[in-house]
Amino acid sequence: MKRHTLRGQFTEGETKRLIIDDGRLTHAMKVISFVIAGEPSSSGHDAFATLSLESSGGLTWNWGDNRQIAWAATNFTGTGSADAPFTVIDPDHLVIQDLYIQGSVGSAGGTDVINYLIELEAVEISNDQSILQMIKERSQNASR
Repeated sequence: MKRHTLRGQFTEGETKRLIIDDGRLTHAMKVISFVIAGEPSSSGHDAFATLSLESSGGLTWNWGDNRQIAWAATNFTGTGSADAPFTVIDPDHLVIQDLYIQGSVGSAGGTDVINYLIELEAVEISNDQSILQMIKERSQNASR
């Protein structure tokens, strides 16, 4: 098993595309961990984010929407400590194409920065598993 990390920043309200597609349908990734943090020097210290399989996955948490596969939140108190991060990752998912991350901070509507760290594990799958996973990504969305 090979592990990879994706880390960086995105602006509140932005949908950031995280490219992991290598063109091989028998190569998938599994999200192992998903951590976010607002910028301690910004006005809004609490942050939340959604990790989705489509750019239209939505910012609002909807655990019934199959496009959303992970949710995270944290609160930095501004006094040098942070509440324990909250993360839920759907354990029954594989990512064949790209991931999309969206988030917001407590001062909604601003342009604050959110940091992210995502750990991925590479998984080899069969052609049949790949087809089933791609169908699952698209056909089990509660809002369609």
